[in-house]
Amino acid sequence: MTYLNRFQFHHLRGICFMLMFLAGFQCSSALAQGDALEEAATPSALVPRSLLLDIERVGNKLVAVGERGHIMLSNDQAASWTQALVPVRSTLTSSFFVDEQQGWVVGHDGVVLHSRDGGLNWTKQLDGHEANRLMRDHGQVLLTKIESVLATMTEQHEQLEAMQLKLEDLTIAVEDSESFLSEGASRPFLDIWFKNSREGFIVGAFGLILRTNDGGDHWTPWFDKLDNPDAFHLNAIQHIGDALYIAAEAGDIFRSDDWGQSWLRLESPYEGTFFGVVEAGEGNLIAYGLRGNAFISADKGASWAAIDTGTDAGLFGGARLAGGAVVLVGAGGTVLQLSSQGKLIQRSRSPYKLPLSAVLDNDADILTVGFGGVQSLILKKKQNGARP
Repeated sequence: MTYLNRFQFHHLRGICFMLMFLAGFQCSSALAQGDALEEAATPSALVPRSLLLDIERVGNKLVAVGERGHIMLSNDQAASWTQALVPVRSTLTSSFFVDEQQGWVVGHDGVVLHSRDGGLNWTKQLDGHEANRLMRDHGQVLLTKIESVLATMTEQHEQLEAMQLKLEDLTIAVEDSESFLSEGASRPFLDIWFKNSREGFIVGAFGLILRTNDGGDHWTPWFDKLDNPDAFHLNAIQHIGDALYIAAEAGDIFRSDDWGQSWLRLESPYEGTFFGVVEAGEGNLIAYGLRGNAFISADKGASWAAIDTGTDAGLFGGARLAGGAVVLVGAGGTVLQLSSQGKLIQRSRSPYKLPLSAVLDNDADILTVGFGGVQSLILKKKQNGARP
């Protein structure tokens, strides 16, 4: 029995839970949206009120992305929005710009989009069909190499057992890749990060991680660089200080100190899903996830302390505020403001009490996106990282 069969229920439950809240995803919709990669997003005046999953500031402009291929731009602090021209209607989960002109967006159906004009127009660089093929081919190459090495080892070789375990993991990974390839573009990308206009990473469901060094024209699978044999979902990638962090399922957090060339799996403070890691003041990190779980680290994730959030709501997005405080948002419109030391300053809910997926500092207020689109919220006790 392959890994996919042995762990299918666990993974499908996990991704349905996550994407139902973050992306309005229904497990039964994967096949129904098979043509989303071939149809352009439809213009609509209702887009600012639709499901949106990410928002970022690009110079003096705001960019928000969400369901049905929606990408919106605002030049007036979210007072009005312009819809971009997008060649797909796949749900889009994350965006990243390296400057005011060049950016990328990822989403469902394994899609990667690229813009060179500040987000007005987009072209497709990758989709789930090609991503699945790349993952399979890379796994087959690695499998052949390990088989060749094992053929030269004696039974007394000190690395024999480790290589046999690696062979088993890769064999399962290749079998799963074949299954995903036959299913089609079913695995979503969940986050993206670029170091510059050429070097970047995309991460996603079922252990998806790929790297580019030519601005997204070509992608290389990177799953063999992570200690993730169970192919847990990789939910977010974030650059903080001098390191990269990946927040994942099953309590996994990975850190890279060499721009993603190698990754260390950190000791985890809990076994649930992490949806993100955010920088706080004073060099601290805050990781957040399901059921109100959040943890703070002062040593790049080597150790963690639990944060008393006062909620059991899932926490899906986070951002640093001016001065080092942090705001987290999540299920039921939950909004938490934490000091740079992880102390709870304020707990509130958005007026509509709908799930929120991302948040952005906006000087006097914050901007959130999720179900119901863009919302501007005032933090009554917005402070510059001070203790409550």
